[in-house]
Amino acid sequence: MYKNSIKGDKCSLAAFKEGDEKLTELIYKLFNEKETEDFLNPEYTRNRTRAKIRKWIKKKIQSPVDAWYVIKSKGSYIGYICFKWREHYDEACEISTAIEKNFRGLRLGYESSRILVDYILSLNKFRYIVGYAHKQNIKAQNNLRKLGFRKAQRLQRIVSRQFYNDDGTSATGSKYILFAVFSKTIHRK
Repeated sequence: MYKNSIKGDKCSLAAFKEGDEKLTELIYKLFNEKETEDFLNPEYTRNRTRAKIRKWIKKKIQSPVDAWYVIKSKGSYIGYICFKWREHYDEACEISTAIEKNFRGLRLGYESSRILVDYILSLNKFRYIVGYAHKQNIKAQNNLRKLGFRKAQRLQRIVSRQFYNDDGTSATGSKYILFAVFSKTIHRK
């Protein structure tokens, strides 16, 4: 349904594939990294064993409301990126990304996000593209701003309720800031 491969200048995106052990190892590293544990969706960090990760990958591949990609740079798996929505609420989609620590600071998180945002825009499916950033993750916040996203406190209550059954004020929800862009206003660079 969605592209299997999306190419960019510095990196490319390839759809998750079942049985890809390089992908399993990458996700294992990301989900078990102590430095970024608070920044990841708690759903992800519950899957810390390779067996659970394989099941989690299979579930994401089969989901009708998720599109997951491994980020590749020069043949290496360096992270993942996705966009997801809810069957009952497809006015917005959420993008999410994680880069393996050896590849951070090389602008590959920004580049992969730009590639995915451009692709999502070409779909003409969603009114809003949103991204959550942990309040302490300044780099993620800055990357979203560079892509044209802005803080969206009012929208956070709506989207968080629809996506996570939380209005953003719970102990977990209040750790994150929602950034959003109306699909017609993203500035491409």
